[in-house]
This record gives sequence, structure tokens and C-alpha cells, in this order.
Amino acid sequence: MTHHEKSSRLVSRVTVIFPLHNEAENIKGVVDEVVTQLATAGYFAKIVLVDDGSVDGSLEVIREICSAQASVKYISFSRNFGKEIAILAGLNECGDDFDALACMDSDGQHAGEDLLNLLAAAESPTVDMACGVRGDRNYQTGSQRMMANAFYWLFRYLSDTRIETGVGDFIVMKPHVVKTLRQVREQNPFVKGLVGWIGFEKQLVPIKIRPRLSGDAKQSTSKMIRLAFRAILSFSSLPLRAWSVLGITSALLAALYLVFVVIQTAVYGKEVPGYATIVVLLLGLGGLQLLSIGMVGEYVARIHDASKMRPLYIIKSKNL
Repeated sequence: MTHHEKSSRLVSRVTVIFPLHNEAENIKGVVDEVVTQLATAGYFAKIVLVDDGSVDGSLEVIREICSAQASVKYISFSRNFGKEIAILAGLNECGDDFDALACMDSDGQHAGEDLLNLLAAAESPTVDMACGVRGDRNYQTGSQRMMANAFYWLFRYLSDTRIETGVGDFIVMKPHVVKTLRQVREQNPFVKGLVGWIGFEKQLVPIKIRPRLSGDAKQSTSKMIRLAFRAILSFSSLPLRAWSVLGITSALLAALYLVFVVIQTAVYGKEVPGYATIVVLLLGLGGLQLLSIGMVGEYVARIHDASKMRPLYIIKSKNL
């Protein structure tokens, strides 16, 4: 590629963020692949590794990579804060010397070739973000695929924010998009939801999810369920409104039942059995009340977290 072709590009300087937790066996191979792919394609690359409190020696491997390659930088957290926060930390700390910023997984499932495809899509002046869309989920179990599809449907139904099915954290963003995301101060961030909420023009690019280079997946089914629950609470207030509807419905049913009892007794002279009815009503309404209090408690807990004004993350060391 000639110097003129490089200089005429809309995107030439690329920063790539890798959030990672216990990926000592994978991170070097992933970084080498991406650095080689970007250099071959003529991009000027900076790699930012965000160590999310790893305990398997990942930090030592990261420091070795940084010593060998000046274009690789790192941030290390004081403990594990979660992948969503690690991504936001990378966005906040990476600086401004880029024409496009990419987020990729650190386990090798995201391919360097797909990164080049996303960057090519971001070359268009009308595209603010290029989002990788998974064509299949064969790398997940059947139950995980079913839960993922159910989550996307439920999120779209409950929230005004749209996220496309199959879009993950493999995204290329222009600088003004990154600047917008840096304004986020949520204590329970959900990056895919935030990307949908801020708007801007997106282009969806098909990607292929590869097997992990080594080791087991860090995102277990229980973590996926907790993330989905937090995401819905962060982007929808419909669960709160639903309990108001249930309360009104219960009151109407109680009024109808009262009319039924009066008619049965006054008109037909029949006694309505009381013990079983009372027990069922008490248990049913008591359960609904406890569930509604628990749902309100989840929202109050988030208000409480936000009121503490704690930082999203704590950096133990870095070379940025």
C-alpha cells in the first residue's frame, strides 16, 4: 500500500481494546494475530489490554507483550469488576489518537479478518459504527442459544432501546461515538444496550465466531442470566408498571368475587365455602406483594448504588 493510499484513508489509526480475565494462555496469540493483520493492511495500530483482575498470571504475560511491542498498552484492575466495565475503562483510558476504535474478545473467538471487514465498513463517511453480527451460535449450548433468543425478544419488548439480534461486543466506532460513550456514568452498564441507546448510524457486518484458542469460556450460563437481568432493569421501567397492572387486576377480581358471594348468599341462599377460598387468596396475593416488593427493591438498590458515587473501576497499574 502506498503512502498516498494510507493518507487518503478515512480510517488509518486504529485502537483495539481487549477486555480480559484469566486469559494467560490466549492473549499473546490473539494480540500477535491482530497486530499482524492490521500492519499488513496498512493500519497504524495501538492495542489496549484491560486486565479485569486476572489471577492466572495474565498480567505477567501482558507485561512481556508490552515490553516486546511498543504499540501494546495495558490497564490492570485492583480486582474483577466485570467485562462491561472493562470495556468502558478501555474507552475512557485509551486516549484520542485514533480514527476508529475496536472492541474484541481476548479468547480468539473474534477473527482478525473480521476486524478488517468492520474497519472497511467504517471507512464510509455515513457509518458511525460497524457492528459484528453472529450468523450462528454453534459455539453455545442449546439452552444458551434459547436463552439468548429469549433475552433479545424480551429486551425489545420491554425497552425502547433497540439491539439487533446477534450483535455482540465486536464493534468498530468512530471517535465521536467513543466520546459519547465516555459520558456514561451508570453503575451497572450494559454496553450493547448503550450502543443501541446512543443512536448513530450503524452498519451490520456478518462475522464468524471461532472456537476459543484454549481454556473454558468465562461467561457461564448463570453470568449470562445475571447480565440479562441487569440489562433489562437498566433499560426498562415496564417491570415496575407491570405490578401496578397486576394490583388493579387483583382489586377488580376481588370486587367481582365479592359481587358473586353477595348474589350467591342473598339471592340463592347458598353459603360460599370460606376457609379454602381465604387461604388461596391470602397465599396468592401475599406472593404477588412479595414479588412486587422485590422488584421495587431491585430498582431501589440501583438508586442506592448510584448515590454512593463510587468509581466504576480501580486501576492498580498501567503503562498508558
